[in-house]
Amino acid sequence: MKNSGPFFCLLSFCLFIITTTMLLAPLAAEPATQPAWGDQGDGTYRNPILWADFNNPCVFKAGDTFYLTCASHHFMGMPLLASKDLVNWTHAGRIYSRLGGVHADFTLPGKACSAGSQDGEVGFFRGTYYMFNWSTKYRGFVCKAAAPEGPWSEPVSLSEKIVGDFEDPCPFWDDDGKGYLFLLGNPGALRIYRLNDTFDAIVDQGTILIDDIPPKGPQVFKRNGFYYISVASTGKNKDKAQYVYRSKSLYGPYESRKLFHAGKADINAAQGSLVEVSGDRWAFLHHDYNLFATYGRRLYLEPAGWTADGWPWIGVDADGDGIGEPVGLTEPCAKHALPIQPINAADPSDEFEAITLGGQWAWNHDPDDSRWSLTARPGHLRLTARHLNTQGGVSQFGRTKVNYREDHLLFAYNTLVQRLYGAESDIITKLDTTNMIDGQCAGLCTMIDDYTWIGVAKEGGVKRIRFAKGTATSGPGAFTDGPELKQDAIWLKLEHRHYKGTMFYSLDGEHHEPLGDRDYPYRTAWYEGTKVGLFSYNLSSAVEGGHADFDFFHQRHDGPKTTRKE
Repeated sequence: MKNSGPFFCLLSFCLFIITTTMLLAPLAAEPATQPAWGDQGDGTYRNPILWADFNNPCVFKAGDTFYLTCASHHFMGMPLLASKDLVNWTHAGRIYSRLGGVHADFTLPGKACSAGSQDGEVGFFRGTYYMFNWSTKYRGFVCKAAAPEGPWSEPVSLSEKIVGDFEDPCPFWDDDGKGYLFLLGNPGALRIYRLNDTFDAIVDQGTILIDDIPPKGPQVFKRNGFYYISVASTGKNKDKAQYVYRSKSLYGPYESRKLFHAGKADINAAQGSLVEVSGDRWAFLHHDYNLFATYGRRLYLEPAGWTADGWPWIGVDADGDGIGEPVGLTEPCAKHALPIQPINAADPSDEFEAITLGGQWAWNHDPDDSRWSLTARPGHLRLTARHLNTQGGVSQFGRTKVNYREDHLLFAYNTLVQRLYGAESDIITKLDTTNMIDGQCAGLCTMIDDYTWIGVAKEGGVKRIRFAKGTATSGPGAFTDGPELKQDAIWLKLEHRHYKGTMFYSLDGEHHEPLGDRDYPYRTAWYEGTKVGLFSYNLSSAVEGGHADFDFFHQRHDGPKTTRKE
């Protein structure tokens, strides 16, 4: 049979699904026991592959390894994940841990909320990887490394004199070695800019390439003599879609095709990376755009490839309109023909046994490295408290006033957070309060433009179990005190169920008592999903210091369970 473009690729893909299903059906578990998302353990997966906030994903390949990074805004810093099969991902570190060198506001919790990394892109040129990013408020910056897993250089501000607000940069190097930066107005058209010879400065005022759609998240590459720009179109409800533009000339003119949209699926699907698997077999990884979900924008995997006339295709064109739609939403989908890997949905749990912090973690603004440790008490994360930052700010997105108030968690240094996983998850940690001092609070929290926490507040020599909540603008709300803690150890727990959460404490690790609001409504804000994490701080009326020692942090969710090494 002659290869007839997407029809041939789709037919081959479907045959692979059927064959795999027939071979593996006797081994499949009962539907009720299957993970709600990700690797199903039988050669198939369900979308999303990562039910967590990996928004604005950038996926690239080095050798036989795929790498993923994404936006993290004011949470430090951009994560780096690795995969061999595009479904199972492990933490491989982070691209940077601080942005204070770009602007001092990032050193002050509460000052630079929702700024920082947006939709960045990683490019490779002559032995060096470059990560370009652009904070609309604080402008562009770049990091570089000789290998994807680093070490990466500290972020350096791009030198430029272009006028206006921008976002979503993408680097590109042509065959003659000249470097370019594709950059979106915020809002506005997609423009191409020349870079200098060291790729840390923009040297012209740019040329408009795309203005017939409201573009987002460009990815640029060259293939078989064509320049390709893969770009999403913003839209409300399910209007978001993925387009590809191509031209024989870098500066155009470009022709375009609409490649992928949600179709009948109840998601807003687009914006991500096309990545080569092998030859004409490619994949497309993208997020969904639900700004009302707890978990932010989840990560999806679609089959992709190339037509005979040199256009990419994405997903499955079930209705024959030439536009692909998502797979793996209602029924499992066959994984790509890549080596079988241990199941790992970027496991967020941590025993704190390593001497370096895992890539699942991020700090609220830049960390103070003198006040946290994984070695002071081996097997524990130690957070040493300090006074809150007292300088308020205004969020980059939404222009929300973030007003300093005493006891306001958003202003605490060294609050360590991670993504919430799944529609359902349980988070539990064990806190040792032995070395807490008067005027110190510590515990388990959720955080975005509002917060909740459960933990211990020590006042007048008494340790009291407490639930607290607050918002960026108003600061702390009414708190709920529980009983006095008359021992050193306490277990703290969050039950997250479909956008809502309830917090608990336990004195023995087995029997848990709720405290504070039941079914507190979590959501996405500032373009980030709600985060969960650990904190410790001092009130301004107290002396600084006191240690909070966390023994572990476990997050159990409704997705695939990580395969543990024996």
